[in-house]
Amino acid sequence: MAEWFQRQYRSEAEMEMERDGHRGRLRSRYLKAGGDGFTDYDIIELVLTYAIPRRDVKPVARELLRRFKDVAGIMDADPKEICEIGGMGDNSALLFRIMRDICVRYLENKVRDIDVISSPEKLINYARMKLSGYSDEVIMVICLNTKNHVIDAEIVSRGTIDAAVIYPRTIAADALRKKAAGVIIVHNHPSGVTQPSMADREFTRAVFEALKLLDIHLLDHLVVSRNEAFSFKEHRLLR
Repeated sequence: MAEWFQRQYRSEAEMEMERDGHRGRLRSRYLKAGGDGFTDYDIIELVLTYAIPRRDVKPVARELLRRFKDVAGIMDADPKEICEIGGMGDNSALLFRIMRDICVRYLENKVRDIDVISSPEKLINYARMKLSGYSDEVIMVICLNTKNHVIDAEIVSRGTIDAAVIYPRTIAADALRKKAAGVIIVHNHPSGVTQPSMADREFTRAVFEALKLLDIHLLDHLVVSRNEAFSFKEHRLLR
């Protein structure tokens, strides 16, 4: 019996050493080359080594990707859904939501103090990241100063799977209160299809007119999904 326990102990110790060795090699690879040489599986496994320190996380990483498809899908997922994966607890699930919020904050910081009209790609990246986690339609209003710098970005409405409702005069009054010179509206299409509907066009026209009365310019209306963006300005639909 004593010999059996010794063999069992050695086996567990050896497994732990092997696990620690693999984690060390994974971290060394990242330190040398960064994330460029990593697949989605590699980067998720690396993150999990910090969240789950005493367990083989390879099966957990594989199951997360099977369930949520890619890194974006995992970061957009509800932590409760992530907890349904074997080996994932509240803390490790919350880590992915924190990572997502850090990414949003990073992109938000990138659009501060720049002319977002001259650098629309940065604004689009921020808007897509900000709204991609919502399963229903939301509307975000971005207020700009006379230099086209962002002074405020706020989600003002959240609706059903295919509709978010807010009155144009409410957007105009809020922009006036924030002393905005210009406004950009952003809303998401959870379906992934960013082509604006007739209701989107009518809403844009109503906001344009409401802002015009206050001498505030509607500079763009962006319809975003995880992978696409549609600009009313680029398609000459701002009128």
